[in-house]
Amino acid sequence: MPGLAQQVQQVQQVLQIGRTDSPSPLSDIAESVVKEAFKRSGLQCEFQRVPLSRSMILANDGSLDGDVMRIADAAKTYTDVVAVPTPVVWADLAIYSMDEKVANLPRAELRHRKVGLTRTILMLPKYSQGMDVTDAKDVRTAFEMLANGRFEVAMLVYLAAEPELARQSPRKFYRGLHAWATEPLYFHLNKKHATLVPRINAALLGMQKEGLVKKIFLDKLAELGIPPLKPAE
Repeated sequence: MPGLAQQVQQVQQVLQIGRTDSPSPLSDIAESVVKEAFKRSGLQCEFQRVPLSRSMILANDGSLDGDVMRIADAAKTYTDVVAVPTPVVWADLAIYSMDEKVANLPRAELRHRKVGLTRTILMLPKYSQGMDVTDAKDVRTAFEMLANGRFEVAMLVYLAAEPELARQSPRKFYRGLHAWATEPLYFHLNKKHATLVPRINAALLGMQKEGLVKKIFLDKLAELGIPPLKPAE
């Protein structure tokens, strides 16, 4: 366990936290939540924009002090980080189709449709097990492939898909009213800062109790002009 002097040094330093360098409403929300949790904890942080695929690697090897948001399973692969137990944001998965009726089919029927997804997003394979899946490089490619009939539906992270959807006009895509699934995302710290986890977690719990985490999320949706999805059926 770190001694008192090391803990004081950790508190005084400005922690460098990785987040994606690409436009990402989810990362924006997580950054706002983590920034407020640090403030309430008497800690300081700065956010470094790096490629999504690099951020957790850098947090794991100690080049960065943490990563702003990942699924809980990330710590199984990156063993030198620890997750703060309270989520900082939730990622909704949405269903898109060129056919409005198909987009809103019952789950049991959607499972038998050809589905496209961006497999680099780790939570998507988890929720598409047993389905006929085609990979797409990114969200833009997924919409292109959907429009070209490569698959019948696309399963995408809602807050990653919606900004791209706005750029797809005049082509018309339809979104299912319900989330396919909702995955909590967690702030991770390099294990050298593990003693700070309880303080940050206590701040996050207080923010949740006040409704602030939800407010930050809903404010971002309002800024983007998109409605919250209905819960998964």
